[in-house]
Amino acid sequence: SPRASRAGAFRARQTTMDRLEELAKKGEEPTVVIKVGTSSLLRQEAGTLHLSQICTLCETVSRLHRRGIRVVLVSSGAVGAGMFRMGITERPKEVAKKQALAAVGQVHLMRYYEDIFNTIGIKCAQVLLTLENLSNRKQYVCARNTFGALFEMGVVPVVNENDTVAVEELKFGDNDTLSAQVAALVDARWLFLLTDVDGLYTSNPHTDPNARRIEVVENINELDVDVGGAGSSVGTGGMVTKLTAARIACAAGCKTIVCLSGNMDTAIEAAVLRGESVGTVFLPAKKAAKGKKKWLLAVPISGEVRVNELGERAVLRGAPLLMTHVTFVSDHHFRVQECVTVCDRDGNELARGLCNYAANTVREAVAASTQIGTEKSCGWEDDLDGPPECIHGNNMCVTHGETLSKSFTFADLQGAGYDSGINASSDDEQ
Repeated sequence: SPRASRAGAFRARQTTMDRLEELAKKGEEPTVVIKVGTSSLLRQEAGTLHLSQICTLCETVSRLHRRGIRVVLVSSGAVGAGMFRMGITERPKEVAKKQALAAVGQVHLMRYYEDIFNTIGIKCAQVLLTLENLSNRKQYVCARNTFGALFEMGVVPVVNENDTVAVEELKFGDNDTLSAQVAALVDARWLFLLTDVDGLYTSNPHTDPNARRIEVVENINELDVDVGGAGSSVGTGGMVTKLTAARIACAAGCKTIVCLSGNMDTAIEAAVLRGESVGTVFLPAKKAAKGKKKWLLAVPISGEVRVNELGERAVLRGAPLLMTHVTFVSDHHFRVQECVTVCDRDGNELARGLCNYAANTVREAVAASTQIGTEKSCGWEDDLDGPPECIHGNNMCVTHGETLSKSFTFADLQGAGYDSGINASSDDEQ
C-alpha cells in the first residue's frame, strides 16, 4: 500500500541518517573512491561518449557529496575518447601515439565532467598521477595533502593516469590499480570498481552459462576463478586487474566492491548509506596498513622472493624477514632497497617490502643453503656478510588479508634466528 511504501522509505532514510551520524560521532569523514572503466564511458558501436552514463555517474557523486561524504572519481577513457575524436578504430601499439590520443581525449572528457558537475552545482578538479609520483615518498605526501585541500574546499577530484609523461616502467598500467592506490592514499572506506558485469564470477558469464557470481571474498589467494581475457577493445583492464586492485585496497583497510556500472545510480548508495550487499565485496584487512607501510603499496614491484614456513610466520607477525627464510628468488635483477613481493612456498603473495640486498646477493645465499633454519648452514654470517635481515619489519607491508587476521605468539619466533631486539611488544609496535 502507499502508506507501507512511505513507511519503508522513511525507515530507509532513517537508517541512512543513523549510519552517517554514527560515522560523525566517531570523528570520521568517510571517503568513497569510484572507478569507472572505458567500456562504461564510451559507446563503442557509435564511436561517441556515453553521455547518459556520465550524467548518471555525476548525479550519483553529487548525492553522496551532499550527504557529507567525500568522493574521488577515477575516470578511464582518455585514450578511447581520443580514438573517437581522431576517427581511429583500432588501438595503436606505439606508446607515443597512445600518449598523444590520451592528451586529445583527456581534455574532451574533462570538458563534459566540468559542464555536468557545474550544472548540478558541484565543483570538480583534474588530478593526473603517475606511479612515479606515488612511489616517491615526498611526492606521495604532497599528493595526499593536495587531496586533503580539495576535500576541505568541497571539490570532487577527477583522477586519471598522466599517460602523456608516464614511462612504461612506471605506469599503473590500468586504472583499477590507480584507483586502489588513490583509495589507500586518501584513506577511503569504500572503493567501487564499476564494470560491465555485476561482480566477480567463477568464469566469464558472457561465454559460460554455468558461471556463478561470488558475493563475498575474504581471501583472494583461495579464489578458484577463471579471470582470463582483456577488457574492451579500447580499454586496458579486465577482472584480473580488479583482483590486483582489491588486494592493494583491502590491505589499506578499504572495502572493495566490483559491481555493474549500469546499476551505479542505486548500487553505490545502497552499499554506502544502507550497508546493503551489491556486486562482489572484497572484505578489508582486519588490521590495515598505516603510514609508511601504506605508502609501500604504491612502490613499483621489482622482483619476488619466496619463503619457508618460518619466514611466513615472521611476515605475519611483522618481524623482520631473515636471509635464512628465503628459499627462492625470481629472475628479476632488483637492487638494494627496491620493493619485492614476499610469497609463500606456493607463490601466494603475503607482503611487499624493501629488500636490504640486491637480487644476486640473495640468490647466492639461497644457492649456498644446505639446510633451512640456520645462518651458518647457508653461508650467511652476520659479522662478515652483513645484517641477517633480508627485509626489515618496518619496511614490509602485509597484503594478504587472511594472514592479517592470524595471530602468532612470541614463542613461535623464539629460536628462529632473531636477535634479542625482537621482543613481545604489541602488534601495533611491531
